[in-house]
Amino acid sequence: MNLEQAVEIAPFMKDFYDEDITVLVFSLDKVIVAINHENLNLKITNDESTSKYEKLVTMQCVREKRRLVIRVPISKSQFGISYIAIANPLWMNGVLQGAMTVVISDQRYDELKKVGIDLSELVKSSHTASEELSASSEELAATARTMESGTSVAKAGLEKINGISQDIRRISAQTSILGLNASIEAARAGDKGRGFAVVADEVRKLSEGAKQSALAISEDITEVNDTVSSLIEHIKQLAMVSENQAMDVVSLTKSLGEISKMAEELVSHGDHS
Repeated sequence: MNLEQAVEIAPFMKDFYDEDITVLVFSLDKVIVAINHENLNLKITNDESTSKYEKLVTMQCVREKRRLVIRVPISKSQFGISYIAIANPLWMNGVLQGAMTVVISDQRYDELKKVGIDLSELVKSSHTASEELSASSEELAATARTMESGTSVAKAGLEKINGISQDIRRISAQTSILGLNASIEAARAGDKGRGFAVVADEVRKLSEGAKQSALAISEDITEVNDTVSSLIEHIKQLAMVSENQAMDVVSLTKSLGEISKMAEELVSHGDHS
């Protein structure tokens, strides 16, 4: 593209961009066209000497004789605003005539970078929280497994006690039979067997008392055993849920780590643009 063509198309360049743009066409020594957008006003005017703008990307393009795309931060801008400049040299029959530059607002870029920074901070915070949650979930799952093991041992102990209760009931039944036999023998002995009859009666009472106690113990054990069995089932479910939760949280932590890395890369690209 030559200088004359650049001057002709300069007024129409805004139609090719969604962003606010300023269009500049420089000859080697003078500003030929300066179309400043109201939101991106560099305050450059037609017919000014290019010597005022030696640090501008347009003049750098002229010196280097090549296309340049440079983001100019506010710290390096002579206009007090940051922007992105796309400069192309203008040639006529192999002779350099000047350069044409499209200056684009980097507001969206800055907003995107801010989003990246905010996202990075948010993800880092969420990542830390998810790691803590993951550790808690794994600890909860381990505790649930320990409780399941402990209640299983308790249930086994209750079954042993129930077995002892059954033994007591059998002994009670046998003792009752012995007491009955003793009573029969005492009756046969008449007056001589009265003392023996008293002992036989006490044996029967002891047997009946042991029987009732064994029955009460057995009922209590059955009730406790049912409660423990229900508790074991609930703990098994808790352990399963806790383990699944721990796995989900580990997966979430990994995903958050990847998102955090992407956010940091986004910010890093912005810093080096």
